[in-house]
Amino acid sequence: MLEYDLPLVTVTPATPPATDEPANFDLFWAQNLAAHRDIEVAPVLTASSARAKDLTAEAVTFAGFEGRPVTGRLLAPSRADATLPGLVELRPAGRAAGRDLEWLAPDGFAHLVVELPQDDLDDPYNRGVFTDAVRAVQALRTLATVDPSRIAVLGTGPVAAAVVAAAGLLPDLACALVEGDIPAAHKDSLVAFARRASTPLQLTQGAGAQVLLEEWGFNAALALAAMTGSVERVVECVVTTEHNTAARRTRWITRHTRLADVFVPQIAY
Repeated sequence: MLEYDLPLVTVTPATPPATDEPANFDLFWAQNLAAHRDIEVAPVLTASSARAKDLTAEAVTFAGFEGRPVTGRLLAPSRADATLPGLVELRPAGRAAGRDLEWLAPDGFAHLVVELPQDDLDDPYNRGVFTDAVRAVQALRTLATVDPSRIAVLGTGPVAAAVVAAAGLLPDLACALVEGDIPAAHKDSLVAFARRASTPLQLTQGAGAQVLLEEWGFNAALALAAMTGSVERVVECVVTTEHNTAARRTRWITRHTRLADVFVPQIAY
């Protein structure tokens, strides 16, 4: 292990990097999350059935935006010697949360699939859906069987953008996967979240992908420049066209949630 004379310095955003962001963006989200601290996320788990005998399935309900119930399904190995890394998968409501779950849990993961409502296109902040995404991560982190430092987030289809918000609001995610288009109605907010993100990102081709690729981790790069004098990408961000979905996802998530190699948004120098 390398030794450093100076301590690790946390990479945090300094000031907003541009003027194209919604007014009082950071204040708005700080107040929104603070207002939810008094609402316990309190996931309720109810035993369900799994197709594989070595897996445990449970229906999950937790308190989302303003306490509204959010539902999902959790699949995990039935026997585990240690706390498990986890994946929060965000899907649109009505897309069968119990379907196609058994691609990750057999590899030793707690896999929580959450159904989110449709985006509120009249709200530039999309408060409800984005808050639900953050609360889903918090719900999985409350479980004693899950290692809260090794949580990945995957968003698909119409709610994929919620992953961008979660990564911008939660700097300690292990990695993120965005597999859907970026709604034009929320582009400014999502760009702002992307600039504040400090977690490795995998993108699939779609509307808005190039914008995220260019903006992801920009504040982290500014922080690095302020400390070292050199600007470089400090957050891994890739666009993929690989068609084997399960293999691609599993490889990315496993790579970034291993105990020996968990991404931490810090700089050592």
